[in-house]
Amino acid sequence: MDGEWDVTRKSIGSLSIWLGTAALFAPRWISRVLGVRDAAARTDIALPMLVRLMAARNITLGAALLATPVSQARRTTEITLLLTGLDAAAVLVGRRGRDVAPRSAVLSTAVLTAAAAGAVRWHRR
Repeated sequence: MDGEWDVTRKSIGSLSIWLGTAALFAPRWISRVLGVRDAAARTDIALPMLVRLMAARNITLGAALLATPVSQARRTTEITLLLTGLDAAAVLVGRRGRDVAPRSAVLSTAVLTAAAAGAVRWHRR
């Protein structure tokens, strides 16, 4: 079981750091890729700051996952999955208000489903 958590911890941690780094240095590009309206991604003055704040959080969570001892990996991974699920839910709420493109809702639904499935699977053990 510890080996499985170790692989999960390292995978999620690395992905969080890579995505966070991309968002930190290219916030407008990552916003467009994730489905923010093109006009907003190009012109909204607050968008880069907000994306960079989320990027810093992702990088921090990724680093925490990679630095966590295997014995504590389960709790750290669960917290990361919970925050990922909340992020995805926020995008779905944004889609309901037509603030984001349909592809964002599709991506967020996939992320939310994967995070929920992972949390349920690991919580049962």
